Amino acid sequence: MPPRVRDPGAGAPSRRAILAAAAQLLTAALAREEPADPLVVLWRDWREAHSTLLRQSRRAQRLERGLVERTGFPRVPVPQDGDAPPVYAAAPSDIDRLLGSDAATQALRARLKRDLAAAQAAWTAAADACGLAAARAAEDAADRRVLALLNAAATMPARSLAGVIARLAIATEWSAHEPEADGQPWTVIRAALADLVAVAGAARPPSGRAAAEQGGPHGP
Repeated sequence: MPPRVRDPGAGAPSRRAILAAAAQLLTAALAREEPADPLVVLWRDWREAHSTLLRQSRRAQRLERGLVERTGFPRVPVPQDGDAPPVYAAAPSDIDRLLGSDAATQALRARLKRDLAAAQAAWTAAADACGLAAARAAEDAADRRVLALLNAAATMPARSLAGVIARLAIATEWSAHEPEADGQPWTVIRAALADLVAVAGAARPPSGRAAAEQGGPHGP
């Protein structure tokens, strides 16, 4: 019987536990260091911005669900041949794609497009009235802020081990929010690797010819 291979993830701390431990360490670093590593300060701003984004996203989703329950999505049913059920169109191009460009369907297409325009206008007015439009605008602004901080986290060099931890904490939290985001969090993780290499290189004692040139134990 072959030996049992242990699951590498078994017993590993959860993402929540890791982030909580990192937050405790970084909060302590902010309290005792003056000035703090810029990446640790950026992490603090990131947490606030990311929390705002999640809050705005939840609010917009809640308002949209309520609007859909009251009015439905802005779309029109496009009849199909025979006994086939209608197919819904949410854009004028959908109507043209479903009915083609024959002269025989021109009047129907024109009517459906008018109905769709009216449905979309009613949706826009209802979204303004219930606060959905404002909530989406706030969500977009929060998203831009988060992305700006994420890009900064990918390029700002760490000055301490706490800075490297801050960078990885940002990458870990963002990967849960946007697991398929292009380039992220891998650009942030690569930057953290570069930080660790730099820190290790700075901490490594010189040896050989370099030690002699720096006046090592056998130097002048």
